[in-house]
Amino acid sequence: MKASVATTTDIAGWLDDNEPADEQDRQDFLRAVETLSEVGNYAAALRGAALAVSGWSGQTLLLSGAKAKTALLRQVETLDFADFEPEAFRDVGAAKDEPTK
Repeated sequence: MKASVATTTDIAGWLDDNEPADEQDRQDFLRAVETLSEVGNYAAALRGAALAVSGWSGQTLLLSGAKAKTALLRQVETLDFADFEPEAFRDVGAAKDEPTK
C-alpha cells in the first residue's frame, strides 16, 4: 500500500519549506515545472488538471489554473540569493562556539 503524501495549495507555506537555496536550485525548479519532470530536488507533474510540484519537504504543492502557476513562478524567479550564507546551514545541532581543547 502506498503512503499518502501531504498536499497543500499554500504557495508561500510550501516555499518556506522548499525554496530554492541557490541559482542552480532555482533553475532545477523552473525546468521541472516547465518540462513536468524530475530535475534536481524538484519534481512536477499533472494530476488531472492540477499542477503537482514536490521538493524535499515531503509535501506536494497542488495548483489549479494558470494564475496560480504564474504566481509560483514569479515568486521563484524573483528570489534574491545575495544574502544567502550556506555556512549557516552546516553542522546543524553543533554548538557554534565550542571550546577548543
